[in-house]
Amino acid sequence: MSEEMQESQPPEWFAEVLERAKAHGDRKRVEYWNPQGAAKALWLLAQGRSYCAIAKETGIDRKTIRSLEWRHEDTLETKRKDFSRKYAIAAEEYTDLLFQKAEQLADDPDQLKNISPDRLALTVGIMTDKATQLAGMAGVVIEHRKGASIEDAAIMIAQAKAKIATRMSNVIIDVA
Repeated sequence: MSEEMQESQPPEWFAEVLERAKAHGDRKRVEYWNPQGAAKALWLLAQGRSYCAIAKETGIDRKTIRSLEWRHEDTLETKRKDFSRKYAIAAEEYTDLLFQKAEQLADDPDQLKNISPDRLALTVGIMTDKATQLAGMAGVVIEHRKGASIEDAAIMIAQAKAKIATRMSNVIIDVA
């Protein structure tokens, strides 16, 4: 395991994995035979890494990682909240930098020419989406409309044709 991972993982993370290994007593579980690998996999899961990336980095099979995630869901949720807070702080910092950069661009039209419109549009879209989320507004609106189904429409068309046919049979045309 890399030194940076050991430094970033709190000791209680390993302790919990070892504790669960003892509690279950099942020597087939990864927590028992590879507690450091299990702890690293859980740490990476808490950060949102994919099963494939974790499997590649730890050497633990994806199916084993999924079962590990299932058994340690409570721990993962606690750590995910911690990471979420850290990412929110970083997002604030980068948002401030983005606004500073926007002010620089507004003051220097020559520099603004170097930025492609699609990058500006993407930035605006992301910022708008985040603003609506933070304001508690819906990011996606699903509309349910009530109306005639295709089958109902087919029945109404057949009824209309029948009415027209009935009226046409009652019409007498004098040809004299």
